[in-house]
Amino acid sequence: MKKMWAATAVAAAVCLCAAGCTSGGANQKRANVFPVSTTEEGLDVTMGDVMPFYDDGVMNIYHLRNSTGTNSMFYHPIARLTTSDYIHYTDEGVALDFVEDVSSVDAALGTGSFIKDESGVYHCFYTGHNDKAGDEGLPYTEVIRHATSNDGQKTWEKDENFKLYGEKDDYTNNDFRDPYVYYDSVDSCYYMLITTRQKKESEIAVIQRYTAQSLSATSAEWKYKDNFFENDEGTYNMECPSYIELNGYYYLAYSEQGDNRVTHYRYRTTHDGEWKKFERDSIDASGFYAGRLEKAGDKLYAFAWCARLSGGSSGGFDWGGNLVTHELVQKENGELCAVIPQSYKDFFTSEAGYSAVGGEAITDYEFDGTFKAHGIQRLSSNVTRMSFKIEANELKGNFGLTFGIDGEYNNRLGSAVMAFEPGQNKITCYNGVSSVLRYGAPLASVAFEFEKDKSYEADVIIDGEVITLYLGGEVALTARITDMEESGFAFYSNGAKASIREIKIYG
Repeated sequence: MKKMWAATAVAAAVCLCAAGCTSGGANQKRANVFPVSTTEEGLDVTMGDVMPFYDDGVMNIYHLRNSTGTNSMFYHPIARLTTSDYIHYTDEGVALDFVEDVSSVDAALGTGSFIKDESGVYHCFYTGHNDKAGDEGLPYTEVIRHATSNDGQKTWEKDENFKLYGEKDDYTNNDFRDPYVYYDSVDSCYYMLITTRQKKESEIAVIQRYTAQSLSATSAEWKYKDNFFENDEGTYNMECPSYIELNGYYYLAYSEQGDNRVTHYRYRTTHDGEWKKFERDSIDASGFYAGRLEKAGDKLYAFAWCARLSGGSSGGFDWGGNLVTHELVQKENGELCAVIPQSYKDFFTSEAGYSAVGGEAITDYEFDGTFKAHGIQRLSSNVTRMSFKIEANELKGNFGLTFGIDGEYNNRLGSAVMAFEPGQNKITCYNGVSSVLRYGAPLASVAFEFEKDKSYEADVIIDGEVITLYLGGEVALTARITDMEESGFAFYSNGAKASIREIKIYG
């Protein structure tokens, strides 16, 4: 059942954007750029793997909802949010639920994908998972499943006879998931990409490809075609694949179930050509996981989730969190760059009236290589957008934003920093800062090659505990900082000769 508060928010957004798309007032309180999942008995639950599906002007954010049944082996229903601006969302509730039966192939649900056929029927291919498959007489832990909707995605019916298992060995079949289905106009057939493993000379991670002539094909009619892609840099699983074509480039995205925990992508310039990668082959960093690509008209987006932290206010990323959306732009050489969605820039245009410590106006900040922090009043609970320009005059030290200051002070670091590190050619979030000498282990980091004395445009979007920093039209860095709201923050420099100019704060 749709939640009325969300429906009201979308209606308000439509009216407001028709009037010019400016934020402020009561509507800003309903803005939500990093939503969690649907609600369950009035409680927020977090979002896992995202299955975006664009249809008739609406982005359907299907996703695994991080909730469980009466037994720990029952979990992850597939729920749906809808949006047309990536700022206001309607809760459409659970689309497909797990089955509370220890012998069911759907005891838990895993990632899938959504597609519409020529007759207007909607199809979902998803993963059925049972942690006790062997004990319950099921062939394998995981199986590809199918469901359809004939009423515009309002209700879904599972095809109980559809059970697609892998054709290789036992290990492959127990790790056989995350189907992504698309129509290939060159080969005139449907393809299904599946995350799995295969034993050759040694065990490898692969994305296999199955094919069928119709979305209504039985599981027996879906046939193994080939290994669409084999892991070219390690043994980790390549989770949540997606595949799109854009301006003559073919892109395959997948997430690393390994140490780096990022969303990678590969590309090729012909339909059946060699897979290649750019030097920076990821979209964002470890705070942007299980990313999927999806077109919306002439725009391309990447959707993923930013996880909660295992240590509460610090520590590494856990499982399940908030939706994160990036707009992607394509460079002339085909490289994809994450930029702030244009809808954010169009909507959050009212300056929030922040002032520096002591009530002074926020100005340009020049840093001379010593430690210095220019405090700003406490961050509000509204969605906040910032824009500014940065320039590194020497390639050493670090500078940027610091959050979680326990008051309105100058020359203090908070518990976390979003740091430009020109000497290291990277941007890093540290969330265990104890002093100017002890930042702790990095939470997330992305490569960025700084040039001395060059000016770069920066955009920041903050909603609750989640922050994304975009730099130079090239990269994005998403992280979770738990104590940003209602705490002081500052623009700082620690051993860097740099400047931060033309600061604007919207909210």
